[in-house]
Amino acid sequence: MSGRGPARLVLGLALLLAACGTDDGTGVRQVDGTGTGSASGSGAASGSGAASGSGTASQAVVVPCEPVGDAASADTTFEVELLDRDILLGSAEVEAGTVTLEVSNNGTEPHQLVVVRADDPAELPLTADGRVAVRKLPKGALVGEVEPWSPNLACTGTFALKPGRYALFCNLLEVEADGTRDSHYANGMRAAFGVHR
Repeated sequence: MSGRGPARLVLGLALLLAACGTDDGTGVRQVDGTGTGSASGSGAASGSGAASGSGTASQAVVVPCEPVGDAASADTTFEVELLDRDILLGSAEVEAGTVTLEVSNNGTEPHQLVVVRADDPAELPLTADGRVAVRKLPKGALVGEVEPWSPNLACTGTFALKPGRYALFCNLLEVEADGTRDSHYANGMRAAFGVHR
């Protein structure tokens, strides 16, 4: 491994954290995969052990979970599993109230979880690159989000959910080394569930 590996790791972590930031769900989420060691479909920062653009197994960049809300205040919990091209739900419905989503990132790369009130996750407004255009959602539709975190980790998001239909999705956009853009939402990371009284 060349001496540039650690520098690439630091640059990659900085790019990943800059992409995540403190965004409230209305901005662009982009994961740079230009070979700088940042999170990408090539395995860097994906829990595969790659920490440099060369794909060597030196150090993995781990982005920890930042739980949202107070899970101790939840009336109920709801299991969610994130895969690289799918979101699996423990149930199709949950009871209204304060709900903790117990989310496992079982994919191979960082993912996030956005919660919106919507009838059909496949009918959300999109940007040209295949992400959900969060700013074009109806007023009040955005419930919240759990910021991106590394694979093989669990996270929680606790939200007040009224009766209705909801969509869950990952809105990350990967930019590969060759410039290819890869939208997690467009690749199938979306699911619907109902909230009843």
